[in-house]
Amino acid sequence: MNEPKVGCDCHGPRDLAAGEFYGHVVRRQVSQQFLLSEIHHARCRALPAHAHQAAYFSLLVEGRYAERYEGRHHEYDPLTVWWHRSGVVHDDEVGGGARFLNIELTPQGRALVEEAGPSRRDFHERGTRIAWLACRLLHELRRWQPCSALVAENLALEIAGCALRQPEPPASARPAWLDRVVDKLRSEPDRRHYTFALADDAGVHPVYLASTFRRVYRQTIGEYLRELRVRLAADLLRGGDMPLAQIAAALGFADQAHFTRTFGRTVGMAPSAFRNLLREGRAVGTS
Repeated sequence: MNEPKVGCDCHGPRDLAAGEFYGHVVRRQVSQQFLLSEIHHARCRALPAHAHQAAYFSLLVEGRYAERYEGRHHEYDPLTVWWHRSGVVHDDEVGGGARFLNIELTPQGRALVEEAGPSRRDFHERGTRIAWLACRLLHELRRWQPCSALVAENLALEIAGCALRQPEPPASARPAWLDRVVDKLRSEPDRRHYTFALADDAGVHPVYLASTFRRVYRQTIGEYLRELRVRLAADLLRGGDMPLAQIAAALGFADQAHFTRTFGRTVGMAPSAFRNLLREGRAVGTS
């Protein structure tokens, strides 16, 4: 099951078939629409230029990863998901201990997505809904049972749906004062914020702030702040052993119960289960 991988650094771009990767394939499952693979890199390495025959999503679970393609350079933090069309030539730098979940579309899966509508070009998002869906899919992959095929299929389809969304408005469509509002939310995630106070600081009317914020970010200020707190909580859960009550207090949740409910609704698993998911990956022995 875990055999397909590339172990040599060949000259010229390699065209990797579905299920073929640089690194060790820890586990994999195949369905009609998707091929799921958890991949581990035990050592740091620069990977040669290559492309994948299958369009795919990838979740960086932990470690360091950077890639270059089409004249662009991206460095990703853990809990980032990116989407690449098939045939995108890229070269990568992988940190030792890096772990990924790759979700490749089979020909049937690609046809299914194409029927739903035109997909976005390559993109990456960190700590958004697509990342939490991918974490749940990784959790299912590690605990595979007969019913897991249907669960995984639904999660993968939801992830694929994220490739159909329109990209965020260009920076030119976002006024400078809105950046100041967002910077305030990011720098003070533990505070109780009010629209009228944020609008006063930005020098705009509260109604204009609320409508502009939704147009640009496609959610309310409250929804944005809640997602921000969850994303920061995920980083704390990933990075250490801070008690849940302490995380809740540090990020402005009413108490540990409120934090647990909010995190569970957003991510799809309890904070303790999320922390265990990442720890399990580190404990898996790989060659």
